[in-house]
Amino acid sequence: MPRESIPLVRRGGFADAEKFYVLSYEGTKSEKKYFEDLRQSKYFNDSGQIETIPLKRPKNAGSNPISVKSLLSQAKKDYNFKSTDEFWLIIDRDDWETIHRLDISALVEDCKKEKNFFMAMSNPCFEIWLILHLTSLSSFSEDEQRAIFENKKISANKNYIDKVLANCIKNGRGYNKTPDPRLFLPKVYDAIVNAKRIANTEEDYPSRIGTDVYKLVEKLI
Repeated sequence: MPRESIPLVRRGGFADAEKFYVLSYEGTKSEKKYFEDLRQSKYFNDSGQIETIPLKRPKNAGSNPISVKSLLSQAKKDYNFKSTDEFWLIIDRDDWETIHRLDISALVEDCKKEKNFFMAMSNPCFEIWLILHLTSLSSFSEDEQRAIFENKKISANKNYIDKVLANCIKNGRGYNKTPDPRLFLPKVYDAIVNAKRIANTEEDYPSRIGTDVYKLVEKLI
């Protein structure tokens, strides 16, 4: 029997899916576009068993990791999800820990308390996952890696990592927070390999440059 509609999430062809992957993003642009493009691509698992359902963020809702986690938790409580469905909190470390003093470890423990609730953090931000599609971290010098990790502002709208990603793309247009699926998705397997190379499996989240996004993507392709 088809599932009931879920008003909180975007409409799509997911009523009969046996498994949902419910994603809640801190970012409002890059992450959303990447996963929606992946869902529509040939790289997505096409067995008909899974669907990716990005949550709609209410207007003027907070974008900090705590607010994003609360939105995901509320959806889990309010709607007709199955015990096998997975809920993924996709966030950046960025300045939340260093400047805003957010206790990331406490957020991790909070996620662990909920069944099938996972966190995919990128350090310093989601763009490192995109960079790993195009090159490995070892291609950067120690000084470059330090600058990527610090990810300082270089203009009103860009951080250092945006410049690095633009240099990796080399399309003459730079990077505008809308990742081109024709460029990135064919290299998704390279990104997984590159992310695993720098992952510390003993950590709950990457304390240095890295990303846990590969853990989710591996399930979706």
